[in-house]
Amino acid sequence: MSYFIFIHHPIASLAFISLMLAFISLWTHRKPWLWGSFLALSFIFALYGKVIDLRIFIALILLGGAHLALTGKLKGIPRFITILVAILLSVLLMGHFFPGFYNWKIATNLQLSKNAHPYSLYLNYDKPFIGFFPLALSIPLLSRLHLRSVFVKTVALTTLGVIVLVVLALYFHLVEIDPKFPHITWVWLIANLFLVVIPEEAFFRGFLQRELSDYLNTKWGGPLSVIAVSLFFALLHFTFIRDLGFLSLTFIASLVYGSIYQMTRSIESSIFCHYLFNVIHFFYFTYPASSVH
Repeated sequence: MSYFIFIHHPIASLAFISLMLAFISLWTHRKPWLWGSFLALSFIFALYGKVIDLRIFIALILLGGAHLALTGKLKGIPRFITILVAILLSVLLMGHFFPGFYNWKIATNLQLSKNAHPYSLYLNYDKPFIGFFPLALSIPLLSRLHLRSVFVKTVALTTLGVIVLVVLALYFHLVEIDPKFPHITWVWLIANLFLVVIPEEAFFRGFLQRELSDYLNTKWGGPLSVIAVSLFFALLHFTFIRDLGFLSLTFIASLVYGSIYQMTRSIESSIFCHYLFNVIHFFYFTYPASSVH
């Protein structure tokens, strides 16, 4: 992969940059006119750069409408149906089943580690929206006033969680120790945060887990929601990864992220843990996974 690909495709690059700026704006000044402006700009660049066509707006209008409806006073069966619609649309976007999205493959069959499966890097335009709408419309975001009280707990829980995940991954021979600094590092760091981790955590933790925990509304509602969402998280990964060991680690990782969210009530905490684990995995262990376990 050459970084000149972004210079050779400036309009497509601007589409993704604008989308990432829309995410950033949610934490700087969460106002519809601001994130909506970045989103509109991203759509214009994406259309002109042939990253999308007009058909995508069917999915995005339906998904955005469902999340907007959930910010109101919907209760009972109508709320349940709306949640199911949002889940179905999100799963279809994650699975790249909606027409009109032309996700950008910028690297193919890279051998990042000696004994690793080949790795291809995509910039996906569809998946980010599973988390963007919940973040923009309903998920409480951390304010500067509460940052200090959440920070220590987040760092402590994340350190423990990442250690557990690394030990399990090594024990089950899913990865090997492999320090490296791949040439795709900079684009991977940005893409993984904005196009993978933030959307996944916003959808699975900030939306699904929060809705399920609120619905159960019992002493065990929190733990049960963490387990249920983690099973769903692992099940979705089963559609493209059929390795039982890897799926087990995926389930445990989701338990860690979900537990941190449940204990801190901060989506930023689960994002931090998820991203840190991914970064440590990328730099210090077989990536994406060992092919010889």
